[in-house]
Parts: sequence; structure tokens; C-alpha cells
Amino acid sequence: MCRCLAKYILFAVNLILTLLGLFLIGFGIFIKIQYNKMLDDVLGIELDQDYAPIFVICIGVIVAIISMFGCCGAIAESRKTLKSYAVFMGILAVCKIAFTIYLFVAMSEVKDSLQRNVEQHFNDPGQNVAFHALEATFKCCGTTGPESYINNNNLAAPTCCDKFNKDPTTTDDANRICSINEAYPVGCTRFIGDLIYNFLRTVAFILIGFIVFELMAMLLALYVAATIPLPVVNPPTIYYSY
Repeated sequence: MCRCLAKYILFAVNLILTLLGLFLIGFGIFIKIQYNKMLDDVLGIELDQDYAPIFVICIGVIVAIISMFGCCGAIAESRKTLKSYAVFMGILAVCKIAFTIYLFVAMSEVKDSLQRNVEQHFNDPGQNVAFHALEATFKCCGTTGPESYINNNNLAAPTCCDKFNKDPTTTDDANRICSINEAYPVGCTRFIGDLIYNFLRTVAFILIGFIVFELMAMLLALYVAATIPLPVVNPPTIYYSY
């Protein structure tokens, strides 16, 4: 591969990484605001794992800055800039690898923690309003499904029935009868657990994509830096007097 082609490929890769870094910033902000707000408003759960969106935002900022640095180094053909860029990109890739491994390890723990919270809200009479809001929002019923209400004369909560959620004008509970056969078949415990698990897994695979791009950019930067010719230093002219 000629140096000129490698240089422009490196520039293109870093341009893509810059855009992906900006995407990570926006994605992290979305998680921080909407995702936590959803859990807090609907379930009253405040996640202890609040560091995750902050970490994603920080990674996005760092990726965007380093990638722009790489773009400049590729165009200017600066050996020092490209080597520094490769070092920073390697460190960033290692950090992401560590965080991705942590995500895969912590997925089950986070899922179990949220499922316990869901069950606590179902069993706590003081949290009935929040739990029923969860049922209406996510179209789930009880903790394990409609059978959670089997001791309630086989009648599930009105929020378990799609017909009442689509037409909220009927507010009288006497007219909002939802039989177990009409209720949503999926339990909220499993639904929320799977939702969080799949979400974290998606974040992990996004990070893997970043890692691949970053390692490729690091190798290209080292190649371009190695092929840049050293500056020619003319020897000083020595004048002899006779």
C-alpha cells in the first residue's frame, strides 16, 4: 500500500471515528436523561449504575478529539503527531476492551437487580400506581404474567389490558374489567430484565465496533508515520581560508 493511499484511508477512518464519537456523546446524553428518567418516573428506581452513561459520554468526547487529531496528523504527514495519535488510540482501545469485558460480566447482575426491584414494587401496596404505570408503558402484566393475579378472582389489573390503555377515557375501575385471558401474556419481571440485558449487550457490541476501527486507525497511523521520509539535513558548509 502506498503512503498516499494509506494517508487518505487514515483520514477517512478518523473522520468516521469523529462522527461516531459525536454519536456516542449524543447516545450517552440520551441514556443519562431519558433512560434514567423512564425508570425513575415509571418504577421509582434510581440506578446505581449511573456511571455508565457518563463513561459513554467521556469516551465519545475523547474519541472525537483524538480522531480530529489523527485527521490533522494524516494530512500534515507529521511523524510525531501520528505516533502520538497511535499511542493515545491504543490506550483508548485498551480502556474500551476492559469496559466491554466488564459490561459482559455485569449484565446478569444488573438484570437480576432490576428484576428484584420490579418484584418489590409489585408486592408493595404503596407502589401499586408505579407498577401499574409500568404495565401500561411496557405492555406487560404482573411479575410472571397474568397468573400473578390468579388470587384476584382471575382478574388482572386494568393496565394489563390493551383495550383500556388504548382508550384511557374510561377511568371508573368498575368498568375496567380485565380478565386473565385478555391480559398481556408477558410478565414485567422478565420483560424489564430482558430489555436491560439487550440494551447493555447492544452498547457492548457498539464498543467492539469502535475498538476494531481504532485498532485499524492505530496500525494505519504507524504505517504512514514509518513511510514518511526523514527530513534531509544538509551538512554545514565549511569554508577554508588559505
